[in-house]
Amino acid sequence: MSTLAQQEFCITLSDLASFMEISSSEVKKKAETALKKKIKSLWLMPGEVRAVLLAEGYKYPHKVISIQMLKGGVAKTTSVLNMGLRAAMYGARVLFIDLDQQANLSFALGVEDESLPVWVDIAEKRKSIEECVRFVEPHVDLIPSSLNNSVLDRVLLNSNRNWAQIVKGPLEKIKHRYDLILIDTAPALSAVNTAVTVASDEVILPVNPDKFAFLGLQKNLTELDDIKRDFDLEFTKKILFTKFDGRENTSHELLQKCIESFEDSLMKGYIRTSSEVKNTVRSGKSLFAGKSPVKADYDFVTREMLGFV
Repeated sequence: MSTLAQQEFCITLSDLASFMEISSSEVKKKAETALKKKIKSLWLMPGEVRAVLLAEGYKYPHKVISIQMLKGGVAKTTSVLNMGLRAAMYGARVLFIDLDQQANLSFALGVEDESLPVWVDIAEKRKSIEECVRFVEPHVDLIPSSLNNSVLDRVLLNSNRNWAQIVKGPLEKIKHRYDLILIDTAPALSAVNTAVTVASDEVILPVNPDKFAFLGLQKNLTELDDIKRDFDLEFTKKILFTKFDGRENTSHELLQKCIESFEDSLMKGYIRTSSEVKNTVRSGKSLFAGKSPVKADYDFVTREMLGFV
């Protein structure tokens, strides 16, 4: 069970009111109508938010999204964590899949048991995908990772089966349960990440204001284009600009370079730099438990991911 605080999985009436562009009292009335009960709390659980938004005509996506980047240190896992948790707060049913053997996403979600089955167990048919899913909180499930996944790349390449389907195939059995399946990957070009791409409807590539990150982004995009062509895929690519610091010329210059080079792929929102972002995964706390101004950034890109903006 996760050690994350309850407020990290709930949304306030005021936050929901801000999103819907109405007053908190109006949100409360709509919630009471949709749920057919009196609302006494300032928080709404994910299932309650889902009922309200469905009643208002919002539709949830059904997508597999992988977050990939060749270079580390671009807030990849931090972004997976906070976007997924915020999506759950908006009522989406979220499955996190940790395919990085460092298992930072698993640790951040309170799962640190090295004996739990991971994706290599699915690949070698020791466990079914259903046996690997761990409940975290309502609307949040996780398939964890551990150092056991460090041999996954070799297992795939040595397999006599179609290794490129080793993520997509098992997901077909459970994807109907979720609105979003978010896959965190290791910073590498690998057989595992190729299989992840084959399973993806969308790939989000975080990039921070660093020339090496920009070079990594270009290399990653070329690799994705090759995979798309080789496997005849139709996934979309989105670039998320992270760690933006308005005081530094480098941030402005590289953001402008991204706009000029990848305008059609660049997400509308971007993530500012802050100490809270750096500590999110390490502390096992989402940004939404505190008062970080970066909450607004992740809120916006989450709504963008959900198709709510």
